[in-house]
Amino acid sequence: MSKATLATVQGIKTSLEKEVAKGDDISSESVKDMLDQLDKCNMTMAVLTKSLIGTVVSKLKKHDDLGPPAKALVKKWKKVAKDAEANKQAKKAERRSSNNSAAAAAAAAATDDQPLANAEEWDDLLPQQKIMCQKLHKFLRTHKPALVKDGINEEAVDHLLVSRATEIEAAMTTKFKNNRAGYAEKARTLCFNLKKNAQLAEQVILGQIEADKLITMSSEEMASSEARKAREEEAKKLVDSKRLDWDQANEDKINEMCGIKGDLLKASLFTCGRCKSVKTTSTQKQTRSADEPMTVFVLCLNCGKRWKC
Repeated sequence: MSKATLATVQGIKTSLEKEVAKGDDISSESVKDMLDQLDKCNMTMAVLTKSLIGTVVSKLKKHDDLGPPAKALVKKWKKVAKDAEANKQAKKAERRSSNNSAAAAAAAAATDDQPLANAEEWDDLLPQQKIMCQKLHKFLRTHKPALVKDGINEEAVDHLLVSRATEIEAAMTTKFKNNRAGYAEKARTLCFNLKKNAQLAEQVILGQIEADKLITMSSEEMASSEARKAREEEAKKLVDSKRLDWDQANEDKINEMCGIKGDLLKASLFTCGRCKSVKTTSTQKQTRSADEPMTVFVLCLNCGKRWKC
């Protein structure tokens, strides 16, 4: 955040507050000049939040002459908020993707928290194939207690663990023949998801998902329902942040970010002479000849005073 920009905006805000406090005697030319200065400022979300300049400019939106430039500024600042939110969501998605990749790599590399199995079926395999079978067996084995608890014979589970690990590795060798990078990437993804997604692992162990199908599934398809839901929510936030009507759909959020809250949401240009509240509403009527300006009737929502301008 530029300190110079913040200082400039805060200085203009102070001057604007003095003009707005004048009520009917507000200097339109002076305020227009200040609005032009604000339009030229390099406004950021940090400056908007720190200065709360929106709390003052929003009071000018109903003024005949000053309303259009004030509304244009607020619309411009809402776009700043929209872009800031989009960048924030994009960075979150990027960090999530990076964290998932790191977690998958860590899961595949973690082999010292429990001993690796050694089955006769693997003795004739190449060293890297045997290691892969052992890793797959290891991550499938973490779900053995749940299957035994559900009434499946423990020895039967042990037999299935070896068989499924062997089948999966064989399917990977066939699919990724002469593609070591593809084999390694699929190995990381499988190990991570078989460890984290109990439902997937149990379906694999029980043969409900065959090895040939498993190795063609994407990370999203193998993810647990909780992980898929979290990803969908992040994706929805990212899509929402790019909507053309995002500022309207997130009006309350933007107002809060810009410091426009409480009574300021109902604030108008007019200040009550009795209670000094800006919580007023106004209407215009043609009470004089057509070439004369319209008469403004104002009602204070705080104390009930009525007057006309």
